[in-house]
Amino acid sequence: MKPQLAIALGVSGLVMAAFLTVACAKDESAGNADSAAKPAPVQVALKDGPALEFRGTLSGDVLDLTPMEGETFTPEAKHFMATGENPYKGNPEEVKKGYTIFSTACSGCHGHLAEGKLGPALADDYWTYPKNETDKGIFETIYGGAAGMMGPQQGRMTVDEILHVIAWIRHQAEENLKNGGAAPHG
Repeated sequence: MKPQLAIALGVSGLVMAAFLTVACAKDESAGNADSAAKPAPVQVALKDGPALEFRGTLSGDVLDLTPMEGETFTPEAKHFMATGENPYKGNPEEVKKGYTIFSTACSGCHGHLAEGKLGPALADDYWTYPKNETDKGIFETIYGGAAGMMGPQQGRMTVDEILHVIAWIRHQAEENLKNGGAAPHG
């Protein structure tokens, strides 16, 4: 056997042995739910009080609320992250901003009036994920993503932009229900 081939086979054998050792190693905590490590909650330094824990709708993992590059949390965003209450809800000027953002970022899938299209309707009283009945829940779904084509908006929209969108969605749903019923599902 040529020396180069012998070296290559020896190195390949060592790599394979290392891979199998790692791949086949038993995790002592596997199967023991009490010892399974849970992700530590991401804390955001807030003046308004302790941060709530935000979790992904599908995974249940703690969401990383680190600001995007160039993003500074507004006082409204800080308030929301501390309380789960959207300060823009019911403010006509802020609701208009929410529609502007929704129309460019969300309407392609959810329809121009959130009536549903490829994605579900949002301007009614039915939620694919029941947690979306709350502002905190729908924030988690938008920020962390959901099933199908609804990818996470983390890194694409600021916390403040998401809060504006939520304010418009809530306004649109209230108007639809006040005016005789739910928005048609697409």
